Amino acid sequence: GVPFRPPALPHDPYKTLPPRWSHNDRLNASTITQFSKLWDNSNKYTGNAYDLLDDKIKIFFSICWQVDIKEEEFHAVFPRILTGRAEMFYIQVVERDDSFASAYTAIKNHFDHDVHHQHYYTDWTTTTFARTRAENPDKGLHEVLQILLDKLQLCQRALGKNFEGEDALRTTVINACRGASFQTYDLQSKRI
Repeated sequence: GVPFRPPALPHDPYKTLPPRWSHNDRLNASTITQFSKLWDNSNKYTGNAYDLLDDKIKIFFSICWQVDIKEEEFHAVFPRILTGRAEMFYIQVVERDDSFASAYTAIKNHFDHDVHHQHYYTDWTTTTFARTRAENPDKGLHEVLQILLDKLQLCQRALGKNFEGEDALRTTVINACRGASFQTYDLQSKRI
């Protein structure tokens, strides 16, 4: 017989990474202004290590969906989410008539490179609870554990598909916590 093949999911331009190519349509100034008002400038993509383009693009997609910016219009507001080195790269390399997909790919390829990946991998494999606790001596154990989890989840996202999933994260957290003392209350020192 014919093997079962599940139906293809419909394309959702507000979720697809990397984005697919589309032609460019003009976007009216009032919609661009609306987008700019909703975009939090602290979320602008810099191109620096641990500033993940795909995290910023997910926020970008959400705002585009909210103000009804279509896939063919993404290119018109994309430069507004860039700052620093990423913005300079965009200005110097991306042409005005390039599609959103082309601009995204150019920026992703330029800033998501082996040096950053090596840094992410080193942090993924060497971050420990003990070091995180030493770096945050004023924090309680729960806060230190949350800082550790946040850092490892960021590393995991930065490393990409090969490191996805709860199992990979759980194993790395267990390794990071090996040998750590979670004693929060020393009864010996509290004797009267």
